Amino acid sequence: MDLTDNLSIITLFVVPTIALVVGHYFFLLSTYQFFNIVSLVILFTGLSFLGYGFFRKKERKRHLFLAIGWLIFAIYWAIQPEFLYWKGEEDIVNASFCIIGVYFLSYIAYHEWLSHSRGEKKSLNKSLDFLAGTAFISAFFYFIIEKTMMGGLLIKVVAEQTAWMMRSFGFDVVACGIKDLSFGGAYVPIKFNNVISVQLILACTGLQSMMIFIGAICSLNDVDASRRWKAFFATVPMIYLLNIFRNVGVIYGMEVMGLDFYLMHNVIGKFGSLIVLIILAFAVFHILPELYDDIIGLLNLPKRNGPVEKFFSNLKK
Repeated sequence: MDLTDNLSIITLFVVPTIALVVGHYFFLLSTYQFFNIVSLVILFTGLSFLGYGFFRKKERKRHLFLAIGWLIFAIYWAIQPEFLYWKGEEDIVNASFCIIGVYFLSYIAYHEWLSHSRGEKKSLNKSLDFLAGTAFISAFFYFIIEKTMMGGLLIKVVAEQTAWMMRSFGFDVVACGIKDLSFGGAYVPIKFNNVISVQLILACTGLQSMMIFIGAICSLNDVDASRRWKAFFATVPMIYLLNIFRNVGVIYGMEVMGLDFYLMHNVIGKFGSLIVLIILAFAVFHILPELYDDIIGLLNLPKRNGPVEKFFSNLKK
């Protein structure tokens, strides 16, 4: 193997591992304020590279920008696992997916580097462009909302609508004012019979799911605007509305049926949301079959037979 091949393998295996180890100690030794500032700098630096590479479609060097963007984006997530673990009340699932994501993003960075080294101006695998656009659009606007006062305002709107819906069924439910969490981020308590029942955070607004669909729809190349708008209205408003019903269901299950919060929110609520998202995804695939093709196209990345793929092929011999 030449130097380029070795660098590719190091990028895929060594860099993300080192980033995760450094991220672990960075989280332990930093104050929240310093951790938040550094995280934001890394995050938006990576997204800036991704955005530049996605929109400069006729330049060969765009792949180099995309590779750098994916690596920086991976570094951002490398410092997040423990933050997500404690923020999610010791939710090991989110932290585990975050760790896996660091290696996945590094793999995508490797493929962009492969495109650059092969002199490709236009990605031979369209899924790479689709993924870059989806990540840039979804993450950029999601984190802009999360990191500014817009996040708190959105939570407040959803909390008020949740309370209004429960009052329409005859329950005494009131949404309180916007408050700040000790680890950052806003939340809005909701009172049931003048006692705090739940605290809505940004995840309770459905913003993550909505932004993923918006990013995916906007990132499709050569798709007419009418079908994009049709896919948008078939998914995003539905996610928003059903999310309010989910909030209502969680409060009703706890306060009226006497069920546990974990059962209502983490089991029934998340399982129901997953089923809904799968149904909506199939609806979008019907409207935009190109979306399905681009997602499935990611499975063809190993067929590009780069140095990493050759490395694993040699191990099998």
